[in-house]
Amino acid sequence: MDTVISIAPFVIAGSILPTWTIVVIALLGTARPVANSTAFILGNAAFRALLGLAVLFVVPLPDSKSFRLDSGAWDARLVIAIGVGLFALAAWIWTRPTAEESGSWGDRAEHIRPRTSFIAGALMTASPGVQYAYLLGGLAVILETTTGVAARVTTLVLFVLALQWMLAMPIVIYLLFREGSTRILQRMKGWLRAYGQRLVAGVLGVAGTYVTAIGVMQLIS
Repeated sequence: MDTVISIAPFVIAGSILPTWTIVVIALLGTARPVANSTAFILGNAAFRALLGLAVLFVVPLPDSKSFRLDSGAWDARLVIAIGVGLFALAAWIWTRPTAEESGSWGDRAEHIRPRTSFIAGALMTASPGVQYAYLLGGLAVILETTTGVAARVTTLVLFVLALQWMLAMPIVIYLLFREGSTRILQRMKGWLRAYGQRLVAGVLGVAGTYVTAIGVMQLIS
């Protein structure tokens, strides 16, 4: 239970990935819809799992407090700077133009194969980004709350699977509502294209405000 409670914030933060979800939806419109979209998610999960195994058993990692700005382990002024930076990033994302429909590789890849989708899923996850913060933070929790190879590997697998739920939802909708799935997914895709960028900006804005407040409280206490 301690593991679940401690790892939950990292799972929630790591699941909000509208850009990758749009790719999954686009792949459902290709010649091999289920195979391509599933392969993309598997590539995503494979990179996370391999990195997780490396961190759990090979590469040393700081404790989970190092990934929590409210733990008191960070200098209050640095926490405030990070919060302001997150808010500034949110403002930039909110105000920048929305990407064009034709700008996504998934929209142009009608005849893409599952192998290519798998590689794309892995490479997108491996690219530099905020995903490393929540992934490494979750791995630090696993190291602190579990012992033994079997327990850590099992928890890692569950952690990686939990991170995939948002990516898997379009496939579930496609399989459950096959007749109306195209219409539903097109609406979802349209919503994510119209508001996904602002959703990310909103999350970052809330996070920036929260982090700044933590820093200020630590500074005046």
